[in-house]
Parts: sequence; C-alpha cells; structure tokens
Amino acid sequence: MSDPRTVVITGAASGIGYATAELFRDLGDTVFGLDISPTVPDGVTYVECNVGDKVAVDGAIATCAREGRIDVLANVAGIVQFGRFEGISEEEFDRVHAVDLKGPFFLIQAALPHIRAAKGNIVNVSSVAGNKAQGYSAAYSAAKGGLTMLTRALALELAPEGIRVNAVCPGTVDTPLVQHVAENFPPDLDPRVMDRLMMMLPGRAISPAEIGQSIVYLASPAARMITGTVLAFDGGMS
Repeated sequence: MSDPRTVVITGAASGIGYATAELFRDLGDTVFGLDISPTVPDGVTYVECNVGDKVAVDGAIATCAREGRIDVLANVAGIVQFGRFEGISEEEFDRVHAVDLKGPFFLIQAALPHIRAAKGNIVNVSSVAGNKAQGYSAAYSAAKGGLTMLTRALALELAPEGIRVNAVCPGTVDTPLVQHVAENFPPDLDPRVMDRLMMMLPGRAISPAEIGQSIVYLASPAARMITGTVLAFDGGMS
C-alpha cells in the first residue's frame, strides 16, 4: 500500500469540494479542506481560508505543507454570476474574479514549491462557461475562461518537471449554489439564449461526487500521461 498523499482542496465545505474531500479521505490520504466555512467532512482537516486573499492563502498553504510536500492541489472553490451584462457592478465583477481566477493563481503560486517536492499535480475546476460563451454570465465566463487557459499554460510550463495540470469543466451540477441561481433567474431573459444553457444528454443533473471522481482520477497515477486536459463534464453543452 502506498503512503498517504497530502491533498489540499479548496471549497471543501460544500458541493463539489465536499464530495471530493470525502473521496480522497476514503482513499486514506491526508486531506486539508480550505474554506471560509468549517463544515468540511469528518476526517478532513479544516483550514480557514478566503482564496481571494493572498495573505490568507499563503498562511493556509504553510499550514498544509508542514511536511514539506503537497501531492495534490484541487482548486474547487468558486462562485457564480448570473444576470444581464449591464447589471454587473464593478464589485461583483471583482469578487467573481477574486475567487474563480485569482484564487487558483494564488493557491498554485503558494503551493508550487511543495508540489515540486512531491512531484505532485494540480486539478482546477473550471466550467463549461470557460470553454464556450455562456449568456448572462459574462463575468463568470471571463473568469472561468481565464482559469481554463491558466491550466493549459501551466501544463506546458511545468511538464518538463513532471508536474501535471488539468481541469474539469462541469455543466449543471446539483449543488446548493446552482440551485440558488436557478431559483433566482431574472424573469426577462431571452429563451433563445437560455436554451443554450441546457445539457443535451437526458437524465438528472450531474452530482458533486461524479465531478469528484474525475478529479480523483486526474490526480492519480493512472492519469500519469494526462496533462493540459480540459475535461468537459457537461452532457454535450460544449
């Protein structure tokens, strides 16, 4: 049996991050769950962290890397934005980019020396909105598009060192965050634009655990030759 890995997961208090933390924990790994809320799974070490705050990120990574290594960094924390472009305030635009794009940037920079020590790897949770334009989500699409390209650029840069960087790009996932957005759609949205948000494959929405399983796979030795991959998990939306 291999030694437990040190796994750092952001957004571990709910949704995809929570499910992913459970999966790594059940594999016997040492899992640190970063979030602003302490409701991480049992057996996961909670580390308070606002991922949009560089000082907080640096302190959190120092806590997680006390043994000098990080084997897996999963950037899962994210927030959504939905509504007409003209209604996006500067504060909302900045907040979405702070969490969805600057957050992974801060985390990767802080963790990289420890990932190098472990010959570890990085998995980012982007979005289908980062692969193709998504109406009424201009700030979110811009941030996730940036995260998708950050993933690809780092995969190229770090490949000679044996460090893999991949992304998972979900469509509609059954999480409280998505449910809140669905319940608060503005009433005046164009149905032609809304139709483009629908997954083509029938059936229930994607579960957080399904996305978590893809993260576990991309972080595993079985995926040792996979880097720069942007895995669309979206029922054909893209």
